[in-house]
Amino acid sequence: MQIKSLLIVFCLFLSACSTTKQAPDTTYYLFDAEPVAQKQKIAKPRVLVNKVKVPDYLSTNQLVMRDSGHILIKANYHSWADSLDEAIQRALLNDLNHLNSEKEFVIACNDCVSVNVTVDHFYPSSDGKLLLSGSFEVATKNDQNTISRFQLLDELHGNGYANAVKQMRQQVAQLAIQINESIE
Repeated sequence: MQIKSLLIVFCLFLSACSTTKQAPDTTYYLFDAEPVAQKQKIAKPRVLVNKVKVPDYLSTNQLVMRDSGHILIKANYHSWADSLDEAIQRALLNDLNHLNSEKEFVIACNDCVSVNVTVDHFYPSSDGKLLLSGSFEVATKNDQNTISRFQLLDELHGNGYANAVKQMRQQVAQLAIQINESIE
């Protein structure tokens, strides 16, 4: 009888140890969550904003944070709602069209000035910084191309991915200002 009781206690102990904890739900972040309706611009010169080039680590749907040194950590339960390269392009189009009433920024046109953006780094870091760096090229119809480098480094104003995404969007708005100034 004592062995039977011991066996039952042991089985209960094993079953208690084997209970699985449910993984948290994934949170999806929309980069350009607050688009503003664009006014139709008639007979304005057009500027093509090409798809933004991002490094491989930003081509996944997971948010990325830089830990100390050279370590990048992909978030397990925090993801982009859509591809970041397309979301940045949409955000730039939105911002540029609001900044510049003289030109219309579009995703397709023939024989127009074009803007190519390459992002090298774009992430929050564990030390409370937010970095967006890379380059953009403005290519004119007569092959007078200018390449400009950018590096936007800001302090994070709060904790969490939601706050970081909001500030990342603000950095892209700052980049749009730089692009607009180089086109005028």
